[in-house]
Amino acid sequence: MIQKPSRLGIKHLRYALAVADAGGFRAASDLLNIAQPAISKSVQDTEQDLGITIFQRPPKPFAVTEPGTQFLADARQAVALFERTIRATRRNSLGRHGHVIIGYSALAPSSEISEGLQLFSKVCPNVQVEMHVMSTDAITSALKSGTIDLGFVLSHTSVAKTNLDEATLWSCKIGFVAPIETDIPDFKTACSFPFILGVRENWRSFRNLIDEACELTGFQPHVVEEPWDVQVIFQRVSQKRGLTLYPSSIRESLPASLKLLTFDEFCPQLDVAMVWDKAANTQLLHKLVASFRSDTSIDQNR
Repeated sequence: MIQKPSRLGIKHLRYALAVADAGGFRAASDLLNIAQPAISKSVQDTEQDLGITIFQRPPKPFAVTEPGTQFLADARQAVALFERTIRATRRNSLGRHGHVIIGYSALAPSSEISEGLQLFSKVCPNVQVEMHVMSTDAITSALKSGTIDLGFVLSHTSVAKTNLDEATLWSCKIGFVAPIETDIPDFKTACSFPFILGVRENWRSFRNLIDEACELTGFQPHVVEEPWDVQVIFQRVSQKRGLTLYPSSIRESLPASLKLLTFDEFCPQLDVAMVWDKAANTQLLHKLVASFRSDTSIDQNR
C-alpha cells in the first residue's frame, strides 16, 4: 500500500515541540507569541497526518502520549539538524570553512576552555568559534534545539541531559570569595558573614550543589542578595556587602580587590562536563570534542 505524501513541514514540528516544552497549548502560544488556535490546528494536522495522538487532552490532564514521546524525540533531532544545516549554508555563502557555537557556564574556568580551543584551532585553523555564556539549563536546551554545537556545564544529578553525550573534563573545589583586606582566619568566621549568591533561577545546578554541601556540614549561609550576573556578585562582595561561594579555579582571574579562601570543613567539589547532542554526528564536532578530551582532563583541587 502506497501512502500519500505528507504535508507536514518544519513549522509543524516546531509547534509540537513548543507545546511539549511549555507544558500546554496556552503556554506555547505565549512562548511563540502565536495565537493558540493556530498552534492547536497545526498539532491536530500533525496528529491526523501521522495517525497518532501526541498530547492527551481534557478532561484528562495534559500529558505527552507514548507514541507522542517517540515522535517528539525524532522531531527534536530533525529540527536541530535543520537549524545546523541552515547555519552551515549561511556560513558557506560567506566563504567560511566552518563555524561552531559553544555555550559555557560562568562556573566553567575559561583558561581550560582556551587550552582546548587552541588545540582545535591547530587542527581546524579556518573554523570560526562563537562562544556564549549561558546557564547550564539553557545550554542543554540549546543543544537539543540545535542552536549551539557544544556546551560546558556543571555536572550534577539535577541537570537533565537526556539524549546528550557527556564527558567530565575537570574538577575543582568551591571556595569563599571575600574582600582582600577582610580577615577570615577560619571556617567558623567565614560562616558568620552574610552571603551573596547567584539567583537560583539562573544558578540552579550550582545552588543545588551548595545546598547539598551545606546540609552535610550544617552550614546555613545567610543570603542577603541574589544577583543574576557573576560580575555583579563580585562587585557587591568588593563593596563588603557579603561573601560569595565560587569555584576555586577563579582564583587567578579574580579582581585585585578580592581573594578566594578554602577550608577543609567545607570543600564541595564541582565537576565541569562537556556535553553535545548525539544526533549531531559531524566530523567538525568530532574534532572539537577530541581537542578537549586530549588536553583538558585537569584536576584543579587547589
